[in-house]
Amino acid sequence: MAETHRHRELKRLSARWLREQGFLAVGMEVQDPTGRFRVDVAGWTDRAIGSGVRITPRSVLIECKQTRSDYFNNARQASGLLSRRDDLMEAISRHHPEASPLFVSGRRTPLNLFEPEAVIDDDRELKRLRVELASIERRLFRGVKLARMVRWRGATQFWLAAPAGMISCGELPLGWGLLEASSAVIDQRTNEGIPASCILECRHAAPDQPVTDRSLARLVRNIAVANSRFVGGRTAPMATVVVPVAI
Repeated sequence: MAETHRHRELKRLSARWLREQGFLAVGMEVQDPTGRFRVDVAGWTDRAIGSGVRITPRSVLIECKQTRSDYFNNARQASGLLSRRDDLMEAISRHHPEASPLFVSGRRTPLNLFEPEAVIDDDRELKRLRVELASIERRLFRGVKLARMVRWRGATQFWLAAPAGMISCGELPLGWGLLEASSAVIDQRTNEGIPASCILECRHAAPDQPVTDRSLARLVRNIAVANSRFVGGRTAPMATVVVPVAI
């Protein structure tokens, strides 16, 4: 299906927004570090905003959604699923206040042979709640990308970019932030002289997620690959044999 003007404009604004936030490497239509998905916009940096001081590398993945039908898998079921998700989140918060609601695969090794059975039972109950949460997320959102990318820890932050008022904060996937732009603005091409940060509004801040050095390095590589598609034009030939270069 051909890309709409609104979706293309959201991508363009999101990429400009990342540059204005100080991200050194920014690309559109980038493969995520796991190689399973293609994301609309990605960014990476190892410099602090303004000062340019070297910091621990950070990365961001942004998905753009233009309509609720593009966002929800089944809008008629969304209300019931979101209500059940809220109940599960409350149960986790009440009984496991220090635990993340995000599902983490793998079995925890007991601390010692004499670990109380109640502790192990708590772990089982927490895992049950997380598994149900993950199942609801897969049923809620169109495709599996939104439900899985945070769980696979492919970036430091994950954001959705959408028309203002399309998504409420309570309808976001777990671990995602929300950027909004006026529908009237994204229905036309915005002037490059207007900062994207004046057009995109942060409605809900994305929490930081743990990410591995390997994922960070892989994303930089994927941004470079995505941007290289336009070098020499879309039809530029690409070498199929690596030729050693004499130095």
